[in-house]
Amino acid sequence: METKAHRIYHLRLTYEKLPVPGWMDIRNTMDVHSLYWIMSGEGEFAHSSEEEPIQVKPGTLLYLKPGFSLTMSSSVDQPLYIRMLLFDAFDVPYTHTTWQKPVYVDTLHLPFIKLYSPEQAVWIHEQFKQMWSINSTDPHERQAEFQYVLSKLLHYMRDTQASADPYMKAFQQAKFWMETCYNRPLRMEELARNFHISVSQLRKMFMQQTGISPKEYLNRIRNEKAKTLLLLTEEPMKAIAVACGFADEFHFGKMFRAWNDVSPARFRALYK
Repeated sequence: METKAHRIYHLRLTYEKLPVPGWMDIRNTMDVHSLYWIMSGEGEFAHSSEEEPIQVKPGTLLYLKPGFSLTMSSSVDQPLYIRMLLFDAFDVPYTHTTWQKPVYVDTLHLPFIKLYSPEQAVWIHEQFKQMWSINSTDPHERQAEFQYVLSKLLHYMRDTQASADPYMKAFQQAKFWMETCYNRPLRMEELARNFHISVSQLRKMFMQQTGISPKEYLNRIRNEKAKTLLLLTEEPMKAIAVACGFADEFHFGKMFRAWNDVSPARFRALYK
């Protein structure tokens, strides 16, 4: 019996540390996953008094797992401005035809701290900006939008731990493109050309790293995104089809039934 799991991220809180000179603080809410994005300024972070403090500056992103303590201090001359994101992570196992109870995920495989390039920082800042601007009055729509943007950001954090191998780098870039641009048509020749790799080598890298072809990898992403939208929103089938990269509602229904042995409408009725 095959068991799969659907990863869900639930927003707990967003808040900011404003650039007040010389402030000091500790991480108070420790039972959640946290992302700290350094917007401007300089300062020091420390996990314990026995360890050397970490110097932080704009473009630094930290991931703190639940239970991880942190002491923060801001520069007087260049006060820190930080955006903080607190969230919970759950896996919802799916066995045969039944969704099981959510299981709390206590650790995400992300870099603890990383300084991103100016180009990368622009993209990351845009993701935080999107999460800060979510203002739908429907809680399900807010959760779906947050889930989408945070998933993109976490995938990016994992994939930018890039190997020096140019083939691996091209694979990671192509994989990230699929995970963020899955609503666009896939043209393998164009994708390979954009990331300076041959089509055959790109297929080979996907088979080695994921066990499936690029097309199948993209289909799995579209399928998971479609299931998320079916379960967490009231969007009509036509809108979900477009959002997930299908040519029309008929093609979406045909592919969804092939992947899940049930129609989109039936899936929503059974599991929403």
